[in-house]
Amino acid sequence: MSDARPEVGDLVLAVTTDTKWVCTDIIGAKTHRPVWLLRPLFGSVSRRQLRVDRDDLVSYSVIARRGEWIRP
Repeated sequence: MSDARPEVGDLVLAVTTDTKWVCTDIIGAKTHRPVWLLRPLFGSVSRRQLRVDRDDLVSYSVIARRGEWIRP
């Protein structure tokens, strides 16, 4: 696992809930307050996306980079 910030397509783990998420977008990536959009790895695509700001990102760990993991 990595403490690096996730990039689009990365698989991340929510440390507190032990759930896996996929980073789908980074809003304001070149600003001082970027927001990461995460969707659950399992479940329908229509489920809500989670918005995570930089301060809350410490609760998520990158477990696989884009291209290193396969969707189930």
